Amino acid sequence: MRFTAWFSAPRRTLADYFDHGQDNFLLLRLAAAAMVMYGHSYAFCGMPNNGDIIARRGLGYGIYSGSIAVDMFFAISGFLVCGSYLKRANLETFLKARALRILPALVTCVILCALVLGPLFTTLSLSNYVRNREAWDYIWLNLKLGSDMQWNLPGVFTHNFYPGAVNGSLWTLPAEIRMYAWIAILGTLGILRRRWLANIILAALFVFGVVAINHLPLVIHPSHVPLAGMFLIGTLGFVNRDAIPVNSLLMLTLILFAALAHHSFLFPYLFGLTVAYFCFWFAYVPNFHWFNRFGDYSYGLYLWGFPVQQAVSVSIGKPVHPWVNLAVSLPIALALAIASWHFVEKPALRWKTR
Repeated sequence: MRFTAWFSAPRRTLADYFDHGQDNFLLLRLAAAAMVMYGHSYAFCGMPNNGDIIARRGLGYGIYSGSIAVDMFFAISGFLVCGSYLKRANLETFLKARALRILPALVTCVILCALVLGPLFTTLSLSNYVRNREAWDYIWLNLKLGSDMQWNLPGVFTHNFYPGAVNGSLWTLPAEIRMYAWIAILGTLGILRRRWLANIILAALFVFGVVAINHLPLVIHPSHVPLAGMFLIGTLGFVNRDAIPVNSLLMLTLILFAALAHHSFLFPYLFGLTVAYFCFWFAYVPNFHWFNRFGDYSYGLYLWGFPVQQAVSVSIGKPVHPWVNLAVSLPIALALAIASWHFVEKPALRWKTR
């Protein structure tokens, strides 16, 4: 579709596009996973104060390409997971579907990092590594997805520019699964099917998260609250999908309002809303449907990007530009993501109907 067609397309709502069944979410999530790797590359190369192009624009509030990408993941997830529950309307099948989507790839990544990547890159002897309790705690604590996740493996990446952490990207997953719990609760109570009631409850949760950031139920860390907010916006998007227009003019209007509100207390909220709306706009207005013939490699890329970049950093062994780290790491992580999809994630998803 030509660029000019994005502005001349018929006026349609989010529900119109969703019911049509064609979207660009696979491409958008893959791009977001690559953005996370790009944002991390500066820290892996010893340049945390010379951040990526978005951080250098001085948006503030800790915003950089990686944070925007994670916000996009949660907004998309809120929209699609709410739709998933309402489509199934059954708690057991919903939880089964969510578990099969998240856990198999996570279990595979965590175990391979502990039992393959760790022994390859540790400074300890293999026998000392295997006997070290930290190596086994890494598996248990990270698969438990609680508040006590473990980032280090014994002797692994200890001399990197970003020392110790094997897979820092896992920090968002405890927040993600707890958002699934919120959907399960609201869905089981029948709230999600009553738009007026869902809007009241979701708005109340949003306000509660702003005024009582440390006490939001099912949110185990203050850093998860903004992610919960993005998930909530996505959920609101699905609940109100037949009343939300999706067009390029509204997209540009939100960008303008966010820019005008920069340095004001409204900016984080307008920026989050703009990012969420961009996800809807990108998913439905441009036509990149050809990409959907490929698999859903985004989750695998997100899981493997961090450890691969750390491994590349220690393998190169000298300071390089972040783009070099990204150029070497991205194809390797993508290959692992493709393998994860075809040999782990896709076969696991077949069990949803069994």
